[in-house]
Amino acid sequence: MMGAEKSRMSPFQVGYTLIELVITITIIAVIAAIAMPAFSSGSDKRLQQEASEFAAAMRFARSESIRTGKPHGFSFLSTQERIRVFKADTDTDPWSMVFDAYHPVSKQLYDYTLPSELWGSGDPVATSKTYRGTCDSPNRIYFDANGTPWCSDPENVLLESFTLTVTIGTSQAEVNLDAITGRVTIR
Repeated sequence: MMGAEKSRMSPFQVGYTLIELVITITIIAVIAAIAMPAFSSGSDKRLQQEASEFAAAMRFARSESIRTGKPHGFSFLSTQERIRVFKADTDTDPWSMVFDAYHPVSKQLYDYTLPSELWGSGDPVATSKTYRGTCDSPNRIYFDANGTPWCSDPENVLLESFTLTVTIGTSQAEVNLDAITGRVTIR
């Protein structure tokens, strides 16, 4: 009879301890944190990738200008959603653009076009720019040896602001070119 009483549990002994519950909840939280990025939208990653491509072209043009001491820049063709890096031929008057800048990794001409499957119904890439004067070629920007951005035609008009907005679906990313420092950032 004594053995039967020992096997019976009181109502307070049924269930899980607080430590067991905390450990279980912690394991579930870790699994959820690992699984969440897999369920997030792939378009956000693609958006950041495309914005990074445009920013990289601008940064490369700026760095080449600083490295070589010769003007380099980029030309954004809005009808083709395309950005090209150029070297300014300062031996001609007015300057001419020579599109012979090569990508440092792929060793191909630095010429990037947004994939057509991302174009959608509206403009996938839009620019907003202002200059401290009249710029005849507002989508062509060059950097001087200090990395400062200027209008390419005429060459003596300083850039005041430049923003390139990439839109994929309902998401947007902005590539900003600082008018004073030439620094390129993505938001």
